[in-house]
Amino acid sequence: MIQIYRQPRECASRLPLVIGIFEGEEIKIDAPIDGEIAELMKKGYLPAKQGELHKIYTFGKIPNEVVYLVGLGKRSEHSRAKIAEGCGKITFELGEDLLIDLTSFAGDFGEEETAGIIVETLAYNNYRFDYHRSEKSEKELRVGLISAGDLSSVIAKAMAIGVAVNNARDLVNQPYNYMTAADLADYARELVAGLNNDNLSIRIYEKDEIAEMGMNAFLAVNKGSAAGPKLIHIKYQPQDGPFIGLVGKGLMYDTGGYSLKTSMNTMKCDMAGAATVLAVLEAAVKNNLPVNLQVVICATDNRIDGGALLPDDIITAMNGKTIEIISTDAEGRLTLADAICFAQKQGCVNVVDIATLTGAVVVALGSDVTGLFGNDEKEVAAMIAASKEAREEFWQLPINESIRKKVRSSKVADLKNSTGRNMGASSAAAFLEEFVEDGTKWLHLDIAGTAFHESGATGIAVKTIYHYLKAKV
Repeated sequence: MIQIYRQPRECASRLPLVIGIFEGEEIKIDAPIDGEIAELMKKGYLPAKQGELHKIYTFGKIPNEVVYLVGLGKRSEHSRAKIAEGCGKITFELGEDLLIDLTSFAGDFGEEETAGIIVETLAYNNYRFDYHRSEKSEKELRVGLISAGDLSSVIAKAMAIGVAVNNARDLVNQPYNYMTAADLADYARELVAGLNNDNLSIRIYEKDEIAEMGMNAFLAVNKGSAAGPKLIHIKYQPQDGPFIGLVGKGLMYDTGGYSLKTSMNTMKCDMAGAATVLAVLEAAVKNNLPVNLQVVICATDNRIDGGALLPDDIITAMNGKTIEIISTDAEGRLTLADAICFAQKQGCVNVVDIATLTGAVVVALGSDVTGLFGNDEKEVAAMIAASKEAREEFWQLPINESIRKKVRSSKVADLKNSTGRNMGASSAAAFLEEFVEDGTKWLHLDIAGTAFHESGATGIAVKTIYHYLKAKV
């Protein structure tokens, strides 16, 4: 747990004090120790390089018994990302109660913006997933941000975002035996109930209802599963006007089906898109964003049994297009195709889908850059601008005519669900594009490389999509 509050600048305290320092600049903390610190810096004992952390005991010369100096590098190179990076080592390990001098970290940024970045960063870096450990951490970090201004609103909004990101990480980190489609549906119901907002509503569709709507691409993926599918649909309508659809891939576990994966460890993360859209909704509602949203999740696992989907099968999606199954491991795009159709039928004129969709995007962009596709350059630019504000790196990738032709090259159906390894991320995007209606603005985020690292779920894209939505207000 983490608590963050505003500490008036005039209130002295014995708690450890955290100060940001820039290279080549004089430090002013408190007169009794400023000279000694300056001398240590002159001798090179306290370098201010980005990410350096120094612990200094004050021996009663000032009220704070300990001072931590955090290197921020050169002031001329200071950025939002540098602020966040500088806060990377501010964790429980420094003490359960800390004071942070906000102005020292701000550089040329305002205190409110700096406070928001610090709060989000501390929430992220102090996250722990210990649900299944017999010994759980009982530590609670309490941080006072030293400022003369009133930061209560800024802190509350930033904490809402930080908590939402961590809730997404919790969902993704849970193994399948604790997070099935039914479990995700229950979580969504509890989330909506807990947000307690009259503008929110939720409906969970069961298998027979999904079949009645003709969502056969979605149901085809579920054929090998012993667990029923769930179509999760949440509406948030704080004002009149059109909806933005947030479509999250909800593959609760992916074995690859009969196109069996050679390795499937971490495939619990294949529902990270679903976790992302639920977290974005949470942050938007808590912070009262006046934007109409619909969350759509087709939740199922991709398993094998005697009735499972086979390569060479032909299925018919919600919009009537037929699909030749080349690989049962290209299943996420099948569920997303029907989810995108459903979102548009529900009135969404702007659709953003988020999915751990292709290994190809990892080859192209690695584990720190999210692939972005879209049919509207203004929307693409808006999402990239939001990613910069959120300090998450996105990169636009192409959908060209040659890859569209390959997707449409089936001899027996309208579309192929896979065209091989070359341009694999673009092929998946081109497939999804076939289900986007004329007039719908559409963005596709492939988070296959960025959603899950060795340390666990990252919560990627929650902040970016939040800022994307906020910019529309």
